[in-house]
Amino acid sequence: MKLKYPPCGALCEICKDFKRERCNGCIKTKGKPWFLKRFTKFEVCPIHDCAATKKVSKCVDCEEFPCKKFLDWYNPRIGFFRSSLARVGSLFLRKKVGTKKWIEILVEYEGSKK
Repeated sequence: MKLKYPPCGALCEICKDFKRERCNGCIKTKGKPWFLKRFTKFEVCPIHDCAATKKVSKCVDCEEFPCKKFLDWYNPRIGFFRSSLARVGSLFLRKKVGTKKWIEILVEYEGSKK
């Protein structure tokens, strides 16, 4: 399955590192964004890898969601990633309103933070 957006609920196009061309995102790098090796012990994002293995385009489509792997990876105590609650909410929003509307909402939300 070819992914168009990260399965975790992120939208690379609104990320400051993506906009600055510091990061090519998870899709182009096949789950290997620039920060992964620098800040973790992983070669490939475990969430991206899991979605590919289970053949789901987004984690919310998996029967096990939200699983321990997902919740642990986005533990807010790490401080680097957004909390799992934000990711879970983003994924359920995408499932409910569809990808196009989800993108519009995230872009509008990120724009309102400036």
